[in-house]
Amino acid sequence: RGERQRLKDAFCGNFFCPQAARMRAFPENEMKAPRRRWQARGERQTSEMPVDSEGQECSKPMSTVRPAAANPGAVQSICVVGGGPAGLACCRELCESGLNVTLVQESRGLGGKLCTKFVNGKEDPTLHFDMGVQLLRPLGPLQAALQGIVEPWPAPGRLKRICCTGGWNSWSITEVSDLNSDGYVVGVPSMSAIGRHLAQQCKGLTVHVDRTAHVCGRDAGTGQWAVEWRHEEATKGQLRLRPELADAPVEMGRGTFDAVVLAFESNKVLRGCKSGYKATQPSCTPTIRRSLGGLRTSQCWNLMVAFDKELPMPWDAAFIENHRSLAWVAVDSSKPQRARVPQCFMLFSTQEWANWKQWSKREVEQALTQEFLGFLEQVLGRRPPKPCFVLSGRWGNNTETTRSGEKPSGEFPHRALGHYEGPAEAAWDVREKMGATGDWARGFSVSDAYDAGLDMAASVLRCHQDRVGGA
Repeated sequence: RGERQRLKDAFCGNFFCPQAARMRAFPENEMKAPRRRWQARGERQTSEMPVDSEGQECSKPMSTVRPAAANPGAVQSICVVGGGPAGLACCRELCESGLNVTLVQESRGLGGKLCTKFVNGKEDPTLHFDMGVQLLRPLGPLQAALQGIVEPWPAPGRLKRICCTGGWNSWSITEVSDLNSDGYVVGVPSMSAIGRHLAQQCKGLTVHVDRTAHVCGRDAGTGQWAVEWRHEEATKGQLRLRPELADAPVEMGRGTFDAVVLAFESNKVLRGCKSGYKATQPSCTPTIRRSLGGLRTSQCWNLMVAFDKELPMPWDAAFIENHRSLAWVAVDSSKPQRARVPQCFMLFSTQEWANWKQWSKREVEQALTQEFLGFLEQVLGRRPPKPCFVLSGRWGNNTETTRSGEKPSGEFPHRALGHYEGPAEAAWDVREKMGATGDWARGFSVSDAYDAGLDMAASVLRCHQDRVGGA
């Protein structure tokens, strides 16, 4: 406890992390209350045993204390915190090289922002929304890694660029043009399937999901890092979203490792997270802190909207320019292997609109829904019906600046479709054996994040080979 308090005092910072999305029913005179049901999730991991990449229990108990490496200073065991594309790419390379790799992921699934939200649970996939990444253009090593788990989307002629004119008080659509959709894909049957697919390529990987990792400190004698992973008691706000958490026990596991990789948003690496039972203090070393010190993130809001009946949309997805609040609209129900009705839409706000004020979720759902309905009226030529479901969410850590110097191209998700092919130096503290990685190490896309994870794995393996070779 003394070591954890020392780290807390040394690295503590203030950071606002968005809470999980909450459903709010609109007043009856504005919108029908969404239909929603929650069920206890039978697949929830509450075992005292870790699971491997196939979802099977491993023989190693959660409260494992690992012995020191056979070659002092060599990296034999490593804990990767964060199960997004960067973390999974890093795990794959390290597993293939024979290292003992443990992955800790704070959410219930792997993939990071490659996530599909099934509002009524996975047993009822009718209400489905891609919360983060909207579509991919796999390039570099990621292209081969995704074989068999993605399909093309949107269809030719169904991806548009919509230009608007006007100001905050009034606007209108002035131009609609086709965009080339060649090479764009989505995960099937959902975006979340991509994370599971990548994890299955990590042979021998030990995975702890729905657990928040706490890097406690490094033992001066053995040189090993102590890491705890916990599932804490849920807050009142989280219980409103996931009532099944009321019966979930508080759990904790622990391990010691030769090295640690922090594979998540740069802002959280530097400042930690203060989000309910997933709260954690920052734990990066001073070297990592200096490496990431100049990086910035931004925020945007998303909105999930569904209609009881299918609307005659002339396109499946559109990048929107010069609108006062909307940057992206996608018909998620048009994606392959998705339910068509209810017709599900995913919207992303502009960064300017998100920064205009400190929005509450209720305000976002009220204001952005009205903006969307007005936009649909111009697209369809008639007023659309009232939605049957509305839910907002906030992305508070979108990559804005990178270590490579790559610049963003447009709003999210447009900026997340490129690929940085230049040189990039991994944020690896060779003395303390800690690294940090994410898309921000190279660019803004899933391909960039995957490449960044491979870069980090290469740095770890160089350290391992140098120590073994010099033993």
